[in-house]
Amino acid sequence: MNRIKYLLKIYLIAAGISIHILALGTLLVMPDRVRDVYYRVYAILEEKIPLLKTGPAAVQSGLSIEEEISLNFDPWKPLATREGKKTGIWINDSPVKSLKAASKAVRNGDVLTIGEGVYHEPLVIRANDVKVVGVGHVVIENTAAEGKGAIITKGNNTQIKNIECRNVKVRDRNGACVRHEGSGLTLTHVYFHHSQQGLLAGGKSGHVLIEDSRFERLGLAGRAHGIYVNGGVLTLRNSMVLASKDQGHEVKSRAAVTTIENSVIASLSSGDSRLIDVPSGGVLTIKNSVLQKGVSSTNQDLIGYGLEKRGYSENRVLLADNLILMERTRGNMLFHKHGSLPDAVARNNVIIAREEPQITGVNVLFEDRSEAGLADYPMLPKFEK
Repeated sequence: MNRIKYLLKIYLIAAGISIHILALGTLLVMPDRVRDVYYRVYAILEEKIPLLKTGPAAVQSGLSIEEEISLNFDPWKPLATREGKKTGIWINDSPVKSLKAASKAVRNGDVLTIGEGVYHEPLVIRANDVKVVGVGHVVIENTAAEGKGAIITKGNNTQIKNIECRNVKVRDRNGACVRHEGSGLTLTHVYFHHSQQGLLAGGKSGHVLIEDSRFERLGLAGRAHGIYVNGGVLTLRNSMVLASKDQGHEVKSRAAVTTIENSVIASLSSGDSRLIDVPSGGVLTIKNSVLQKGVSSTNQDLIGYGLEKRGYSENRVLLADNLILMERTRGNMLFHKHGSLPDAVARNNVIIAREEPQITGVNVLFEDRSEAGLADYPMLPKFEK
């Protein structure tokens, strides 16, 4: 009997060591997969154990997130059309039968015009210097090419204007309204929402410019986000990124230079993660914008900086002339950086927070909305584009 107990003890010790080695190896080799499992387990527990939730929206406002959004912002509208504009799908002056046909036919420098309607087929752009323009209310939904996204841009210097995209899902759980694989992309007046990812851009994405656009209710399992750019330069201006879900960031940028201007980045009552995550460092500028960290966010950070692999020799951060609301019920951190990187330069920001924001610079601080003269939660200051 003693020998059996001894052998069982040896077996349990060996099994324990093996399991720990396996877990450590998995963490080192596949950190994204480990993080994915963590987020999925957390989400399941959150549903089963209400105490894990960090301030449900119903307690705070009595409204759904969609209702909070509609209270704050008018519905997205397509750009006005000119009289006599073509309907259907056209490449320059030639009609094509479908987006699939357009994907095969479009050439360098072409203008692809998509007439009003709802489309259930994807678009793949392989040529350079292509302009895609929606005329009237153009919706692309419930579709994806190559298991990646509704629109895939493989060519360089693509422009996409006046398109709504929704309900994009793929097996890998990172289905994007636009999957950018070329160099150079401009998105103007687009509305990407209720998909796994809004924009996903590769490591050699060139200059990604997003203007006059709206990203809403995007994200999945902490790996898909509203906007996710893996390199190049990102400029976001006169736009809104709202209420990412399932631990997604509103904006994640590995770009060497990230600039956010005249925009609203807001959680409202969603279960998002960081508002802005810049995990590789670089130059980050946020100006003249509204940043609102919501009551139910799963991450204390509003801005994360250099918290993963740091890849740039020039690293600096400027936060200027912003309105910042730190409203997560279980604590907030305005700026969370890797210790080797410089502190943010913060000036002329109006900050509403119960706790000290832990930044330097000349800023105006208020403990709550009423002290600052703002409407009650979940109302946001009006955003004028």
